[in-house]
Amino acid sequence: MLLEVGFRHMKERRRLSIVLNIAAIAVGLLVLPVVYNLAVYFERAPELDAVAMWRHIYINAGANTLAMLGAARTARVGRLDRQIAGALTVTIMAHGAVAFLTLAFRFYYSNQLMLLAAGVSVASSFLVLAVARSFHQPRAALIGPWHPIASELRVAYDHLATPVSDLRGYDLVLTTSAEPADGWTVALTQTMMAGKPVRHVAEYIEEEQGIVSIEHFTLDHLPLGGLTSYQTRKRLLDVGLVVLAAPVALPLLVLGACGIWATMGRPVLFVQSRVGLGGKVFRMYKLRTMRPAAPGAGESATGRNDLRVTRLGNWLRRFRIDELPQLWNVLKGDMSIIGPRPEQPLLTEEYCRRLPAFAYRSLVRPGITGWAQVRAGYASDLEETRVKLAYDLYYLKNFSYALDLQIILRTASTLLTGGGVR
Repeated sequence: MLLEVGFRHMKERRRLSIVLNIAAIAVGLLVLPVVYNLAVYFERAPELDAVAMWRHIYINAGANTLAMLGAARTARVGRLDRQIAGALTVTIMAHGAVAFLTLAFRFYYSNQLMLLAAGVSVASSFLVLAVARSFHQPRAALIGPWHPIASELRVAYDHLATPVSDLRGYDLVLTTSAEPADGWTVALTQTMMAGKPVRHVAEYIEEEQGIVSIEHFTLDHLPLGGLTSYQTRKRLLDVGLVVLAAPVALPLLVLGACGIWATMGRPVLFVQSRVGLGGKVFRMYKLRTMRPAAPGAGESATGRNDLRVTRLGNWLRRFRIDELPQLWNVLKGDMSIIGPRPEQPLLTEEYCRRLPAFAYRSLVRPGITGWAQVRAGYASDLEETRVKLAYDLYYLKNFSYALDLQIILRTASTLLTGGGVR
């Protein structure tokens, strides 16, 4: 009976895949060429060869089609950041092929159309991913003895305690032990040959929820060999992002500073020591959003409905405008756009004493935003810090450009809604 459910699910998945593929081909080869003709060639020069023009249009539309088909294939199952990486890889390869063919055969080309088509591929790929993830709910086979950790699964699954002959009707197979019991070998081999993932249930739950277990986290989980090279590449990206953001960030920063000066007076900036890469202490800058602390009051994190935050400060925090001065920290190399949030030295010492894994956060530059920020928000006590640390360690274990892009998209959503403020 359970196998019938699995194969019925496989048929539904195939129907969705067929619909997405047909839609991608129709949009890519029928709709987009017309759009490109109207958008780029609405005033076509008389001397422009119509054959060359339409050939160029259809080559780029073909790249769009390949990008959408690749996104539909990538969206079957797995982590969102890996799906994004897969979709972007197909997009880069498709438009790289367009550029190669254009240069190799000396075809006519339009820079405007090529840039437009590349942007359409990125946007349409993300749209296909969103549609596929919304309409296709993966189903898993949980094999082996029952384990209590399976109760944390958010994916629909069937528990198969005894060996069966075929598991290919499921999107993925989860095991409850490191080595599958006797009798499962043939079915697992067929499943892997069909391209379906076979994972340990604990590992899958970690990736599904984007959080690790602090108690079981060790140095072996960190990709130490890739930290240095990734940080170097990421540093170049940080500087580029700051330059691109400057035209929008500077006017907002000036308006925020003027508002603070008019309502609270000087100083406009709040400067505080924070712990950065390698445990080095640096001076972090923010727009001042709080009233001065009472004389003799120690350092403390901002709590919910903190009375020290002014009305203007609450608005600046809501849309993260108070964080804009940290772009200067990024240019200086003290911070990154994405990474664990920097903490105060005294609080860092306290957290390292009570949560030893907290020290691993200093292996990378702290960030203006990060995985823990978009998933857990602010932390004002030890228990909330423990949860945020679990998300930070997940980022350290799985950092990649695709995960960074997911964080940026989640941050943009937070900025638009003004959520998570404290």
